[in-house]
Amino acid sequence: MGQSPNDGTKHRSACTECQRRKQKCNREWPCNHCQKRKVADKCCFIQSSSQAGPENASRQAMNRKRQLGQDDSTDATESTSWDDVDCDFESLGYTASHLFAGLGSSSTRKTKTTPKTYKQHYMDVASCPQLKRALQLLPPRPYTDAMVQNFLNNVNFHYYILYPPSFIAEYRTWWSLRSEDRPLGLQWTCLLLTVCACSTQYTDVELQRKLETDLGQSTRKLTEQYHNAARELQSVIPVGSNHLLNVQSLLHSCYWYKSEARLVECWHVLSAAIREAQELGIHQETATGPIPDFDREMRRRVWCILNTWDWQISALLSRPVIIDRSDCDVGLPCLTLEGYSPSPLLHMKLQSELIGHLSKRFGNAKTVVRPADVQAYQMIVETWMRNLPPTYDFSRPDKSNDASRPWIVLHRFNLQTTALSMVLDPMRAYLAKSTWTHSPADELKIRSDGIDYALRLIYSLHDFFDHVYPRDAKFYLVLFCIFDTAAVLCSALMHDQDWSIPRQKDIFDAIDRAVDMLKRLNTVTKTARTSYEVLVNVAQRIARPSAPSQRCDPRRKKSKDPPAPTPPITSQAELAVASDPGSAESILSYTTPPSDPLVYHLPASQSASPGHYADQTLLYAHPTTMAPGVNGSMMMHPTNGMDMNMPHGGFPHSYINMTPPSDEPYHSVHFGPISELELGELATMWNYESLNLGFIKPGGSG
Repeated sequence: MGQSPNDGTKHRSACTECQRRKQKCNREWPCNHCQKRKVADKCCFIQSSSQAGPENASRQAMNRKRQLGQDDSTDATESTSWDDVDCDFESLGYTASHLFAGLGSSSTRKTKTTPKTYKQHYMDVASCPQLKRALQLLPPRPYTDAMVQNFLNNVNFHYYILYPPSFIAEYRTWWSLRSEDRPLGLQWTCLLLTVCACSTQYTDVELQRKLETDLGQSTRKLTEQYHNAARELQSVIPVGSNHLLNVQSLLHSCYWYKSEARLVECWHVLSAAIREAQELGIHQETATGPIPDFDREMRRRVWCILNTWDWQISALLSRPVIIDRSDCDVGLPCLTLEGYSPSPLLHMKLQSELIGHLSKRFGNAKTVVRPADVQAYQMIVETWMRNLPPTYDFSRPDKSNDASRPWIVLHRFNLQTTALSMVLDPMRAYLAKSTWTHSPADELKIRSDGIDYALRLIYSLHDFFDHVYPRDAKFYLVLFCIFDTAAVLCSALMHDQDWSIPRQKDIFDAIDRAVDMLKRLNTVTKTARTSYEVLVNVAQRIARPSAPSQRCDPRRKKSKDPPAPTPPITSQAELAVASDPGSAESILSYTTPPSDPLVYHLPASQSASPGHYADQTLLYAHPTTMAPGVNGSMMMHPTNGMDMNMPHGGFPHSYINMTPPSDEPYHSVHFGPISELELGELATMWNYESLNLGFIKPGGSG
């Protein structure tokens, strides 16, 4: 943590705004008057020489010695020469923390450098074709105003990357420059384009109809045009024109890709945003000289988001983290700008705080492998969850401000989802590992805890889904976590070798919930549709509890020998015979959706007489499928005698009716290998290898 902006409050004079307005200032940043007038960005305290800290006092003493000729000539020459060398190296592109900074110094020191000045690059519209095309894409001001207002009222609260008062002031200035045909800042124009792109991803029905009717294009097309124009204009900004606006623009581009469920592109753009921030020295707060309190707060806020997204997205994609956290010393933002609690950025600050604890203990999540480390990791996250503020408490949250600040509910779900996903991450390997009753106790404990966390996550996601659907249906966190968590539970069932897995009924119920949610999302994006189809395919390979005639007699003596491998099964008819040749009539076909929910379709080789199922009172039909055996082949799982004649609430959704609500024909799932080609974009962001799903094959067609 760096020095708090409020340190030394008692020694401050009034801020510049209070001095100008001749008001009494409380000398805290932001002061009471600036905060009330919503001009906290103008609240600035000027530090006099008498108020300087020990470093400034030491520097002044050294200057006096030099003036009197009392300083050591060798030390003075050495210091001056190396200061010059520092400047020379910086001109070659090295940062202020380069290795040459301390050469020749008798003691270790951390050089203080002045933060790089933000340089916005201005260009005339006529001399920049990319800028001209971008302005042609932006609609007249009334429509742009509507998109910006929608962004500030709704979208910005998702992560609160922008501080609205500053953005609105800069927005008015930009329009003034444009109306006067003066040069425009490329960085701010890029930010405006990405803001419009994100806003049109999340429009209500009224705004969507207005934009599509008056502008003659769908919001889907508009959001792509604005984002592409911003990316094109970003490439025109010269290298070295570093600006905080660049970081904010790139962060919104990440957000746009996340909403499109294009997490690989998001990860690459996030890397560019982090490098831009490092170029500005945002990652090393103590290595920079004094800066205005508002600028320090903005830099801390940006780094808080960068730090959080880097850890989470890298873990989600099983990719290396981008930030070397051993080289960072940034304090957390104070979040006093808004003047109310909780701040819209508090949920990101809390996540960044947790990541700081985890990175200090483990470096990164990939190193958490041994059972002892997994349990230590779990304890850190659990402690953090127990100490959350009352507003975001997971069990009994304080909902007194939910009505006045609706974004609190979104942030509460966000925190629950990210926390449970993070604690589940190192447990995935133990849920995807073949396990028996006699497996090591610590592994069984981790598996049991992992199932508990996964079930909590699914139920939390169910409420999260109800909150964001349909308006914010693109919110990537909901879509991908539903799919990935359900796949983890499927893998746990597949690798359970003796039905010793706990909470079986709850697991089946959670998988059914996930399939149902993805069914409703599958028309939102292409990735959502693929996620739905793949999850149905994976779920149908799980051995469901069979019909009464197929139950295992609990008194039957179990064989000590593992079941013999079976040949690959390619059709439902073969599956029926392989599972139980004597009761093939009890197997239903799931290749054709039923025209009537009460009529089930049988394989063509079987008769569908009305009394065929008179002796079976099945309320729900679940496919009896194949699961990986101990030797990697597909074989039938033993059943545990669970009762299938359960009430409707036991298994709320049947896979028979899982037909996507679209005009395209739904291709029936198959039991052959699934290829990366069939996974599509999902293959690049889903870590299916960690789940040991042997039927997903890399490469081309299955």
